[in-house]
Amino acid sequence: MSNQTAVAAMSPDTVAVVTGGGTVTVPEGAMNVVASFGVNARRPDGFTGGGAATGRVNYDEHGNVSTRRVNAPVMFMEAAMSTQPTPNGTGGNAAMSADCAPPADCPSGFASVLVYVEDNSDSGANSDVFRIFFCVTAPGLPANFNGSSAPAGCTGPEGNTLRTGNIQVRQTITGGSASVLTAARAPLRLP
Repeated sequence: MSNQTAVAAMSPDTVAVVTGGGTVTVPEGAMNVVASFGVNARRPDGFTGGGAATGRVNYDEHGNVSTRRVNAPVMFMEAAMSTQPTPNGTGGNAAMSADCAPPADCPSGFASVLVYVEDNSDSGANSDVFRIFFCVTAPGLPANFNGSSAPAGCTGPEGNTLRTGNIQVRQTITGGSASVLTAARAPLRLP
């Protein structure tokens, strides 16, 4: 992992919820472009182990370049929770595999994408990590995958430390603390 060292090895049996979005800088030829992303993944109802997950991966390079765009369902996930969670009760890393079969939106020639994320701080930008790999192999979690180099049958990674945004890896929907900060709701405007 990049900044956070107190995390166990990722496991397909870890109960986890991963959410996040933001931007990363991606080299594209002789220039850098901004790519936006969004991820959400969780264990399905009745999960007892084995890596199954549900959710979605979105990724879009911006600029006048040959871009990569992904909108695909998450099929598998492995995760590790931090032994030293952030004040918000989150922290850890996760890998998600998404299926590029239609009706998913993925670059031509790829059967799946593999996404690796790190939740290193509550602020996210300049510390959390998002990396995406484009794979010709069916969706799945490669053995000993650590998110730093492309497994067999995959290219990448694209992305790295977040430019903007935040990643959260936690064990429950509500986080690990008694209260979780949420955005204030705007008052309703009545006639």
